[in-house]
Amino acid sequence: MNERFWGEIVLPGVAHSVTVARHCVGAILMAAGHVDVDDVRLVASELVSNAVLHTASGLHGGVIAVEVASVGVAVARVEVTDDGADTVPQSRAADNDACTGRGLLLVEHYSTRWGVRLVGGGRRAVWAEVLTGQDVRIVPNALRRASPDGMTRGTRARREVTGHPELTQPS
Repeated sequence: MNERFWGEIVLPGVAHSVTVARHCVGAILMAAGHVDVDDVRLVASELVSNAVLHTASGLHGGVIAVEVASVGVAVARVEVTDDGADTVPQSRAADNDACTGRGLLLVEHYSTRWGVRLVGGGRRAVWAEVLTGQDVRIVPNALRRASPDGMTRGTRARREVTGHPELTQPS
């Protein structure tokens, strides 16, 4: 895997940080040569929103770190590190009338892979890899036609959980 780090944004654990993260992730990836960043911006929004709503990052003084990288030629990786919570993120079916509860389903839909890992001090990172395409001036024709791992948009992503021995991996 040829991962290239592009940047990190540290934001307060407040609702407005979702908008800031979405904008910054898109700008960073566009500057790095990625051309289709809408899906990764959506995924970043969902991950930051979950950190604000469901972790200690949403409490007074909490912070969220958003790391942006390229993985391979046409895949972006966004990782959101929060201040921790008692639960582990996992997708679930939301009631039709519910206003929330669909975020990780969107992450699964738009990602080729996503996962959760403990990073120490009670903090955890939720990450996702999303197909983005890259500027045609940078990517050879053969690489533009291929997608990593043979995955295409719309397939269910595989979730990986590390550092949480109480959970079993979905098959």
